[in-house]
Amino acid sequence: MKKVFKPVLFIVMLLYCGTGITQTNFVSLTSSDFIKGLDDKDYLKRKLIENGYTIVEKSGSKTLNEYYEYWQASSLLYVDLIYKQGKKSTVKVGVHESLSGVPERLIKSFPYKTNEEKEKHLETVNLSPTNKKISYSLVYSRDTDNVVVVIWYDKPFYFFQYNSEKKIE
Repeated sequence: MKKVFKPVLFIVMLLYCGTGITQTNFVSLTSSDFIKGLDDKDYLKRKLIENGYTIVEKSGSKTLNEYYEYWQASSLLYVDLIYKQGKKSTVKVGVHESLSGVPERLIKSFPYKTNEEKEKHLETVNLSPTNKKISYSLVYSRDTDNVVVVIWYDKPFYFFQYNSEKKIE
């Protein structure tokens, strides 16, 4: 029995530890999801729940038509939702630097009108030099407003702040 128990225990430990080490937290959220969430908070809440986020803090004021929520997935990802009805909406996303690929996917999934120069520009965005003083901003124009995302790095997090701003006529 002892001879069989040790190899079985070794295999179980190898499988358990091996899958735990190689398992990565895949987040399927894209910039398009966050932009759609600027207008539809219920849509964004569903997407956050699907990606393992839980709500940590919630507040709001009916008299001021303001709404705030703080969502978190482990300590590596968080999202602040700030809605001011009839005014600017903001979604702020924090991504820990250890989650490789997520910041790049958020940049590459940002919608823009097809143009060879714009495509080239987004593919060459290098996040390594960004910091509080050096940041990127991307603009997406819709019918009634512009969506602006400002991207910066404040060790150890990359920040993506999505804002909808009414167009000035």
